[in-house]
Amino acid sequence: MKYDVLFKHNYLITSIHLLMIISCCDMFMVSDLSQLQRQQDLKVDTGDGWSIWDISVVSDTRVLVTVRGEGKVRLVDSQTGGTVAHITLQPDPRRVCMCDNNTAVVTWWWKKKVQFININGDSLTLGQSLSVNGYVRGIARSEEGLVVSYTSSPWLEVLALNGRVLHRFKPVAGRDVFKWPLFIAASADGMIYVSDWGTSTIKQLDSILRVTKTFSDPMLQEPHGIIHVSADQVLVCSYDNHRILLLCPSTGVITSILDKKDGIVEPWALTFSQSQRKLYVVPNDRSGRSQVFQQQ
Repeated sequence: MKYDVLFKHNYLITSIHLLMIISCCDMFMVSDLSQLQRQQDLKVDTGDGWSIWDISVVSDTRVLVTVRGEGKVRLVDSQTGGTVAHITLQPDPRRVCMCDNNTAVVTWWWKKKVQFININGDSLTLGQSLSVNGYVRGIARSEEGLVVSYTSSPWLEVLALNGRVLHRFKPVAGRDVFKWPLFIAASADGMIYVSDWGTSTIKQLDSILRVTKTFSDPMLQEPHGIIHVSADQVLVCSYDNHRILLLCPSTGVITSILDKKDGIVEPWALTFSQSQRKLYVVPNDRSGRSQVFQQQ
């Protein structure tokens, strides 16, 4: 109850903060996204050479990462790769996204829960955990709360920050709309984007989880990480085609902006820092690194 009241109290402030973030992203022009220059990789010491599961920008100098097989969430210096704080979560935490400046949420692969993490400077503490209705694959912060994807029906839900189900995806009779929804991105206008690995498509849904568009392209093969950059810019990892693709939702046009010649091999996850104008791309190579690309 304590956390429920706290989240209700801060809901308006958090929603305004989210809108401000995405409004700033709207100033980031499409042409700029084609002008990305590779920087020094962000190398996280993962001990046994495991790869990063997911990454999310906290500030200009900090990112949160989850590492395969480690059972930890790390707060990492984005300049040096050094771990400034960590918190242990068992079993293996996977996805991570920011709710606001001081709160993140992580998922487990085989656990029907999500866990909030409090960020206070360079320290991490556990917040509340929420029970959910399936094994979570993707998670994103939306204007209403959290959007989560599951391994099976109901596939997608929008949850309030206290765990109450606000909207649930309703399958269309006789149609396999989703096969393996992995990552999720949400925009300020209520649109939700889901990378469906099983169909090699991107699905656009409205705020109450009705599919409004489906995007496909020969370059889009086994899509993984996806982020919403501005009102008409979505970036997605084309895992099997070794590319970072730019989707323009209004036209459906998909353009390759990074590929093997830029060092992209099996891109798994990605995040973007608007203030630093940096794109972080996590490869599935057990190197414990994230590639970094700077907007020119």
